[in-house]
Amino acid sequence: MRARGDGRRPAIMTIDLEDYRRQELRDHLGLPQPANPREVERQLDIVLELLDICDARATFLAVGRLAAELSRSVWPRIAARHRIGCHGHEHERVARQGPGRFREDLRAAKAELQDAAGVPVVSFRAPYMSSDGCDPWFGEALASVGFRLDSSRRLRRPPPGFHGTLPVPGTGGEVTEVPFPCIGFGEKRLTIIGGTYFRLLPLPVITHLLARCERRGFVPLVYLHPYDVDPDAPPLAYPRGYWRQRAGDRMRRTGRTSAASKLRALARRYAFQPMESLVN
Repeated sequence: MRARGDGRRPAIMTIDLEDYRRQELRDHLGLPQPANPREVERQLDIVLELLDICDARATFLAVGRLAAELSRSVWPRIAARHRIGCHGHEHERVARQGPGRFREDLRAAKAELQDAAGVPVVSFRAPYMSSDGCDPWFGEALASVGFRLDSSRRLRRPPPGFHGTLPVPGTGGEVTEVPFPCIGFGEKRLTIIGGTYFRLLPLPVITHLLARCERRGFVPLVYLHPYDVDPDAPPLAYPRGYWRQRAGDRMRRTGRTSAASKLRALARRYAFQPMESLVN
């Protein structure tokens, strides 16, 4: 990445573009859920305006089925300033899909997104960052479908000589990994930085963590979902008795009112660019 002439440090911005309401209710209730395209588009408008204010460019890692569910005009709007990547077709965990179904999910998502946007789609992020334990077939599938970049992995300790990227196993060097630094273990690792942690942590802590990880060789990387900056979205409609899911939804709504101001502050320090700038 090239440094900006305005003194801001180069960094990567990614947006996971997904239908959060449908996915959460589907996964926790075990039943198919209706799409919510108007909500997704309203939240997308908020994010696009915020990125313009921040003079930031991003990679929008989109769920493939949104290509048919959102207005056709959405995709050229994103592609005019940003890049479009892939977040799976159905937003399912990679390990649960297995090698064959994962490859077909990738193929369908990439084709539909490219058709809708009219631009190449070369970047991927696994739903729920769920690629752990899926080597080498995870990388083999990415390479076979034509992806060049992945950002699905979290590292606690970078390997010797690390300079921000790694080859994805199983790809023969054809796919580059842009990993997230993390703190902790298992599913509850604190990923630096985005989503829940971006909303909950104070800005000084966020800037400290980003600077610390940059010193360790990581590319400064922020990821958000459109709902992270939407305090007006109604709560998820869980039935009575789903108290854990309701508590989780309440937590995911916390901090949405301050997320935009945090991003504006970070944009005065970092010049956010799409993930593809690492290989272009």
